[in-house]
Amino acid sequence: MSCSDCISNVPRSVEYFETIREATDTQLLPLSGSMELTLKCNVRCKHCYILYPGATDHEMNTDEVKRMLDIMSDNGVLVLLLTGGEPVTRPDFKEIWAYAKQKGFILSLYSNATLINEDLASFLASHLPRRVEITIYGHTEETYESVTGVRGSYQRFRQGVDFLHRYKVPIAFKTMVMKSNVHEFHDMKKWAEDQGCTFRFDTMINPRINGDREVLKERLDPEQLAAFEATLEGSREFMENYAQDIRRAGTTDSMFSCGAGVKSFHIDPAGQLHPCMLWRKSPYDLRNKPLEEGWRDHVSNLRARKAPKTGCNSCSNRGVCGRCPAASFLEMNDPGKSVPYHCKVGEARRKYHIGSFKPIEIARRHLSTSV
Repeated sequence: MSCSDCISNVPRSVEYFETIREATDTQLLPLSGSMELTLKCNVRCKHCYILYPGATDHEMNTDEVKRMLDIMSDNGVLVLLLTGGEPVTRPDFKEIWAYAKQKGFILSLYSNATLINEDLASFLASHLPRRVEITIYGHTEETYESVTGVRGSYQRFRQGVDFLHRYKVPIAFKTMVMKSNVHEFHDMKKWAEDQGCTFRFDTMINPRINGDREVLKERLDPEQLAAFEATLEGSREFMENYAQDIRRAGTTDSMFSCGAGVKSFHIDPAGQLHPCMLWRKSPYDLRNKPLEEGWRDHVSNLRARKAPKTGCNSCSNRGVCGRCPAASFLEMNDPGKSVPYHCKVGEARRKYHIGSFKPIEIARRHLSTSV
């Protein structure tokens, strides 16, 4: 997943975060960030952007992870997402989680739940997270395992969810909408909501971090994507309001107009600091270099970069196309370049949501014929 998958839901105003940081002597990092404990995973999802040879090399040991937690705690981080890979594949997961709780972080965990047994559910209940966000890959066993590539993973996922419910651990659900599972989206959503849990989704599949584009086969076609979104309640109003916000904000010459490096940061399993989870172009080695230099110079200089004059930052579809510098770098090897797929998504969204909006019945018919 992309940007929506990066950090926990805390106040969104960039000005809010800047004010807090300026008002607090110890506040160097943003209040909220994320850290990958490992890129190892027990499933092999066909859309995964971190599944590539060498991905798990040079991962931090227990003491190094604890040192990263110390650095974050000492520099003002309050809300922390621990993710992967699958974080609970680490033999020291409980030790790391307990240490993070001891440091006072408000913790969230991303997991596929297939390794959650009764012992781990009981542990999480006694070291309570803000929530465990669980990815659903399909509503049926056939679809779920066509995505994960692992037989038996569906039943283990359902069992893990049951254990977490039994121990009253807060759960939220999410999914990545792709060609393999879009036909089951509404069933996944209903199943999650019937359990009293929130549910969110993402549609933007990006190339793998090493540049591998095989995963893009799972992308919805732009027309299919917009038609799918048009079947969702409130989708038109959301897109119209979003487009208005972008127009009100006006044009910008900044490479980064999002909250990366201002209200978020990310640390990968090798101890590399990044402005967000998706941007891996210019890692800063936090294992061996001081945080102050990395944040005040490395990340701040990155934020100060100007965008090349490609037309993206003045485009009327800016913001609804799904493009960002990190996604552009992964796909075009250039953070300033427009991504043709995203341009087509922007046009399709305008057609279905903002401009001459098609009736919902037409959108549904298009979706049913394109799956």
